[in-house]
Amino acid sequence: MKISQDIIERVRDSADILDVVSQFVDLKQRGSNYFGLCPFHGEKTASFSVAPSKQIYHCFGCGVGGNVFSFVMEYQKVPFPESIKILAERYNIPIQIEESKGPNELFSSLYELHEIATSLYQKNLFSSKNIKVLSYLKSRGLTEDIITQFKIGFAINSWDQLVKKCKGKGYSKSQIVQSGLFSNSDKGIFDRFRSRVMFPIFNSSGKVIAFGGRIYDVDDIAKYLNSPETPLYRKSDVFYGLNTSRDSIRKKGFAILVEGYMDYLKLYQNSVHNVIAVSGTSFTERHGAIINRFAEKVILLFDGDNAGANATIKTGWVLFRSGIEPLIVRPPKGMDPDDWITNEKKENVISKINSPKSYLDFHLEHNQALSLQGSDRRNYIIEFVKEISSIEDIIIKNEMIRIFSERMQVDTKDLMQTLKSQNIRTTYQAGKDDSTHEEELFTTKIEKAQLELIKLLSNEDKNIRDYAIANVSINLFTNKSLKKLARYLLNENLEVKSSSIIEQFNNINERNFIAKILFEAEKNILTEEIVSDCLKILKSEPIKQQIKNIRIQIREKELKGQDSDFELKELTKLQKALDEI
Repeated sequence: MKISQDIIERVRDSADILDVVSQFVDLKQRGSNYFGLCPFHGEKTASFSVAPSKQIYHCFGCGVGGNVFSFVMEYQKVPFPESIKILAERYNIPIQIEESKGPNELFSSLYELHEIATSLYQKNLFSSKNIKVLSYLKSRGLTEDIITQFKIGFAINSWDQLVKKCKGKGYSKSQIVQSGLFSNSDKGIFDRFRSRVMFPIFNSSGKVIAFGGRIYDVDDIAKYLNSPETPLYRKSDVFYGLNTSRDSIRKKGFAILVEGYMDYLKLYQNSVHNVIAVSGTSFTERHGAIINRFAEKVILLFDGDNAGANATIKTGWVLFRSGIEPLIVRPPKGMDPDDWITNEKKENVISKINSPKSYLDFHLEHNQALSLQGSDRRNYIIEFVKEISSIEDIIIKNEMIRIFSERMQVDTKDLMQTLKSQNIRTTYQAGKDDSTHEEELFTTKIEKAQLELIKLLSNEDKNIRDYAIANVSINLFTNKSLKKLARYLLNENLEVKSSSIIEQFNNINERNFIAKILFEAEKNILTEEIVSDCLKILKSEPIKQQIKNIRIQIREKELKGQDSDFELKELTKLQKALDEI
């Protein structure tokens, strides 16, 4: 399905961003812009700003930004076409849908296949033939209401029940294979899930995008089988239960993170609604970034065995690196949260959740750190300081060092010296995929100059932009992000609108980055002077670096008694080129 470009532009021009954002954020005017508390991360000081003149928004706290469509997409967790429909309905604009065989058709088909599977699995579960499976779930403490609400089902022990259900409905083999619901082999296509209790995994808008299947009544090495990653489902972008628990997390100010589907369901059923689960994958910085939109604290409630404790330690550091404070609650030894809430009074469990242990206390206790001696003590301190060094928040980092030094009875200065002497600087990076985008710092002269030129090229004042286009070329840009934007902006036939430029960038992190640049672009500036200065920097800095390198070569040759005439001639040429800039 495709919405025509004319309709998109009409909706964008009609939907005033101040009007739309004001429905969800209390905004107050400061100068020409409006400020309020960011709806995408917890904060006490208003850093979320809306610029009506540019029809864009930007948060100076968490970095999100975009136009009216991206706000609706992020706030209501809907895809781009749906955001257009929502705004068109609000502003009484009729939408004409065009048929398309592009990516949107694939996504629609994958959603439909998952709905068919969900319905079939639910029907199986409530069939009289599978009464034992339903009884099993009830014996695990789940009520029929919670089973229905979360659409839990059952995949029977059949190779082709779902295949037959989807056959003849017009789905291509590619769509079938990409859904992750089937296994494709030389012998044909078969159901991936067989004889398993099925837990649908929902995206933030409540659509089923994957499944987790727990084995039932057959022998299989894999207790749980999860959907593979598909166009709909990326494990590091999904929490089980977030679509249901998001509002409660925002209201409470913290999330409770558990490991499994049953842990989540049992807590949720017992009125602990601010809970989410990571199932089938390790906790990553991507997960941390998602939580950061809703809460500043996370209570880790993992299994009560040693593996659960180690996972708690590992996840805690990831949360710190994501700017989130981890707190710890542990179920009794040998129990998981599911067992705990079943065997303990609900009031006692909630009381423990309301009085969690600090991460540092748990770390010291789990490692029996206060009783360590000799090399064991030294190694523990080094490893702990190594992890602290990866935390970007200076306040949190300094507080951790202060408390750790007090508890371990090590002078703070000695801790810092240990850090320096061991050269412990570990860089933590998210996986290199299209969805990640490290924050651009622009610390070098060259990067700063490129950034200034981008601001001129994206300026809505036509005179400023025309002058920049006439004097700037694409080969001046070496920063990947800026070059991508410059390539778009150097088209002199384009009418620059901040809100429309943003739509050229589908990646959310790129969109945030572009919104920040557009937000900072100013009118009535000394265009010619800025362009001249920037061009001088961009042309001179590489030459200066060449001069520096040649001087090093000359010194090395002179020390060895070698002839350096060639390098001296090159140095003279470069110096002349530099003087002519």
